Amino acid sequence: MPEKLKIKRHKTRVNDPSALGVDVLHSKNICGLLSHKIAKTQGFTLIEMLLTLAIVAILVSMAIPRYEQFVAQQDVSRVTQQMRDHLQLARTHAQTHQTTVQLCPVRVSDLNDHHPECVNDDTWAAWVVVESNTQAGNRSVIARSEALTSSVTVSKTNQVPKFSGRGALANFAANGTITVSSVSFPTISEQITIAPNGRVR
Repeated sequence: MPEKLKIKRHKTRVNDPSALGVDVLHSKNICGLLSHKIAKTQGFTLIEMLLTLAIVAILVSMAIPRYEQFVAQQDVSRVTQQMRDHLQLARTHAQTHQTTVQLCPVRVSDLNDHHPECVNDDTWAAWVVVESNTQAGNRSVIARSEALTSSVTVSKTNQVPKFSGRGALANFAANGTITVSSVSFPTISEQITIAPNGRVR
């Protein structure tokens, strides 16, 4: 049988880096330059930090008013939609049950009462949809609004809308108008018009 050949590996230790063709002095110089550049790029100078803070402050000052206007628009739209939904509900309920239904402005403290008292204020803090019982003088609550925040106002141009059993306005012949406005941004407002036939738009 052939004899197994034993291969002995020899580790060669190079004590002199120049034997590998490496310029030690040149390598040290390169490492020193790289370390210096890395050290210089770490962190910011005081001027750079102040400049960055100034730019951030400018951007924030520009963004905050736009954000506040956006929030105000959302508040107005939410209240307007709830008002429009309640007007539609009042008209539909009046037609379905052949009765008189109205939106009744109330104080926030009376919002959850079973028979809340309507107030004759130009601006509303809250409202309820009520079915008027002329015989007993009671008002059966059909729906309640949320309590309005101080950022939104609701105002009317004439009497509060009251729908008859035919679905038409029972208390005035001209168009009724309800306006929802932002307190902080008066230019942000939405308007609801109720036609004499009871149509809400």
